[in-house]
Amino acid sequence: MEPTRTQDIEVPLAKGNRCLAWQSAHNWKPPGKIELASPSIAADRAYQAVSQGTALLWQGDYHQARQILAAIKRRLDKKSQSFESTELPDRFHRIRLQRSQAARQAGLLLIAVQSGYAIDLARAPAAREALEMAYGDRLRDKDFVMPLTELAGVLSAYEWHCKGLPVKALGHSIYPRWGVFAPTRHEYLDLVMQAELPQQCKTAIDVGTGTGILAMLLAKRGIDRVVATDNHPAALACATDNVMRAKLSETIKVLHAELIPDGTFDLIVCNPPWLPGAASGPLEAAVYDPQHRMLRGFLGQVASKLTPTGQAWLILSDLAEHLKLRSHAELLAWIDQASLKVINRLDAKPAHRKLTDASDPLAKYRRAETTSLWQLQLSSSA
Repeated sequence: MEPTRTQDIEVPLAKGNRCLAWQSAHNWKPPGKIELASPSIAADRAYQAVSQGTALLWQGDYHQARQILAAIKRRLDKKSQSFESTELPDRFHRIRLQRSQAARQAGLLLIAVQSGYAIDLARAPAAREALEMAYGDRLRDKDFVMPLTELAGVLSAYEWHCKGLPVKALGHSIYPRWGVFAPTRHEYLDLVMQAELPQQCKTAIDVGTGTGILAMLLAKRGIDRVVATDNHPAALACATDNVMRAKLSETIKVLHAELIPDGTFDLIVCNPPWLPGAASGPLEAAVYDPQHRMLRGFLGQVASKLTPTGQAWLILSDLAEHLKLRSHAELLAWIDQASLKVINRLDAKPAHRKLTDASDPLAKYRRAETTSLWQLQLSSSA
């Protein structure tokens, strides 16, 4: 999946049309029609424009742009359907498609960013460092336009990066960044600290490390050598930063890899995306995985990468089962086909705000969810 879509588009400005770069982390196509929008625009008019596919390039006060965006989102929420009469899994797919379309419409409120990552709007935030962290030097010397929703996400992620995210299981904070999924749910972190390590566990690998949190937990448990892999540049930079801050560079080695690199390990840990489906952006890629490609790819490689007495820890929610996107029998069959056997399973019930969100049409399925750490070993047929 392309991490961004960047191409030049013609944009109307106060002094005439100009060609500016188009930035979209969701890989959205550039809008076909763009109009200028000032603070005098009514919320209903703005909503009507984006609903019809017309992008609005904001020309006024930055905080007023945020207010118009909030008004557009409220109107989109009122328009949304619950699909209560639709059976699963089709109901889930329709809800997700509706949310994707609403996000695309809200993303048609645009902000222009000048060369040097400057925003020339009244009361605009200082965004240079946040944009630099998100996009590097790729857009530094360009004038470009981007969805306000994406800019807000970049700024929010940078704020979390600056102040840190406390992790109780780790005993200190980690520092997430834009485009890397942050562990806001901690029940599976506690499972990693509770599971019994294999005997003589000296080497471990965290596959798809993201922020590096699981690799750091493994190091905290006393494993001598830990490898942390990922295939996303932002995740590799984030994990490396967190490992250095924790002074664990001698123990943890961060590597670019699709899944498991060459070698054998006493412990192989993976927390793959929990739901099958296409991801529309870097954050969604931590939640959605087409046809469980990462999960099945991980299981398919484990048998050849484990030491004879080693273990693989698979961290997985059963939400996909409740939504009828995958059956329990399918998961057990994939484990068996990978020449692995289940030796133990630790379960935890999640505790997060979506469980009590009355507006979430999937809330009852989330309340039934269980997060598990599956402890796997080589089967006799391996």
